[in-house]
Amino acid sequence: MNSTGWGIALGYFDGVHIGHRKLIEELLRQSGKIGLKTMVYTFDRHPQNVIRPDQSIPLIYPPEERYKILRDLGVDSVEMTAFDKCIANMTPEQFFEDVLVKKYNMKYGVVGFNYRFGREGKGDVRLLGGLATERGIRIDVVKPVKLEGQLVSSSYIRRLLKEGDIKRANDCLGSNYTVSGRVVKGKGRGNGMGIPTANIRLPEGVMYPARGVYATNTLFEGKRYISITNVGINPTFNNDRTVTETYILGLNEDLYNRCIAVEFFDRIREEKKFAGREELRKQIELDIRKLENYF
Repeated sequence: MNSTGWGIALGYFDGVHIGHRKLIEELLRQSGKIGLKTMVYTFDRHPQNVIRPDQSIPLIYPPEERYKILRDLGVDSVEMTAFDKCIANMTPEQFFEDVLVKKYNMKYGVVGFNYRFGREGKGDVRLLGGLATERGIRIDVVKPVKLEGQLVSSSYIRRLLKEGDIKRANDCLGSNYTVSGRVVKGKGRGNGMGIPTANIRLPEGVMYPARGVYATNTLFEGKRYISITNVGINPTFNNDRTVTETYILGLNEDLYNRCIAVEFFDRIREEKKFAGREELRKQIELDIRKLENYF
């Protein structure tokens, strides 16, 4: 892919949090000194979700969102390889030799302190460093990144999202937690109350934040709008499937089947069950007033 070789960052990068960003910064800095193009090598699916589907990990972001964030960090290429049986069954030595050296001509590599590779994750940073040294390839290992004494990790961020602590999750992510996709048809109840919402369903395997009402911004066709988003099952109407329903202030277009991105800032309240449509409408109006004060 590059006769002069690549500087490559290795990992899954779920969430692309501040620890991952430090790793990418190191890749760009050191590769620039050596004169290498830069690549993130990652997988389309989390390896554990393929190898141990009974212990699957809910994802912070789907592959498309992860790809976009990684590219926006300034690397030359993001190689998102399909994690299949062939890759899963490679020994650490085979993966290093056949993929990193022969296929991508790696001349410099950077990984996180807990990076694992090869069949059953048997390869670690020590083995990677030894294999690289034999080939005259430098490997840098990025130390753990902490925020107020707490190790920043994808699993910690998942916990924060599950608890609805969006502010803290955003601090760890280094950007606002975002859900995006095509607007799908809902039940039309928002329209019936004069408060139309744009509904997004996340892809299978991607986690939702805690149920509740959030202060958000919605990005549509290059413009940003103040919005309010409910994540949940809408218990007032006995729904059973989680969706995100967003009311966008100052936007009166039909968004069905069009793409939007919703940035989360803070959780305003928990999801509640109301006695009926009128009580719900009054609460939403209160939420909107609180939202306007928030921003």
